[in-house]
Amino acid sequence: MRRFYIISFLFLFLITGCSSNQMATAVTEKDLIAVGNHAGLIRFYKDELIKEPNSKVIMLKLAQSYYDYGDSESASFYVEQLKKEGAREPELYLLSGNIAADIGLFEQAETDYKTSIEKGYHGAELYIKSGIALTNMKKYIQAEDAFNQARLKGHDDITVKNNLAVLYLAKGEYLRAVELLTPVYRQHSDEKKLAFNLAISLFKVGDYREAHRLLSDDFSDEQISALFNSLSQVN
Repeated sequence: MRRFYIISFLFLFLITGCSSNQMATAVTEKDLIAVGNHAGLIRFYKDELIKEPNSKVIMLKLAQSYYDYGDSESASFYVEQLKKEGAREPELYLLSGNIAADIGLFEQAETDYKTSIEKGYHGAELYIKSGIALTNMKKYIQAEDAFNQARLKGHDDITVKNNLAVLYLAKGEYLRAVELLTPVYRQHSDEKKLAFNLAISLFKVGDYREAHRLLSDDFSDEQISALFNSLSQVN
């Protein structure tokens, strides 16, 4: 009897193993996106591109996956190919703008962002990206308008106000940056970028003690002194 049970168990194990292998399904695009597996998405879209070599949709997804993976050169290769082929998707020009902005080509980035808007993309993130590019181009009025557009479209206050504060700092409106950031920092004191930008703003209006306090958890006294020294030399 014991032998029968052992044999039956082994038989069941073998059948179960066989069934699970047969029933195992390939990882889907949705699964890869859900876990942020950009390397997996690259492999997935490359396989799909072999099946559909002329698919602009797949090529754009592949370009975006390369960008998200940190390979801007490969992303740019597919973006330029899509442009040559006359692709008109607004997401293509958003991605193109992001690639340009990452290497400091802010005028090109802003041109791409405008094209993306013209082709129908109106997501809040685009206006944040556009505002950053315009700030770097010293087009402050247009930059502020872009950040406000992002705000109107529901982008989170922390991101919008952080970027507006950087804009005010660039314009030399230090008190305005302090007044903007102080209330939101009180609600989100764990936000490091917020604390850093507020500290710089406070230093610029002469509140060295509070600026030092905001930075002391993340920087040594020597690092803070070096930062303050560099800031004091910037008009």
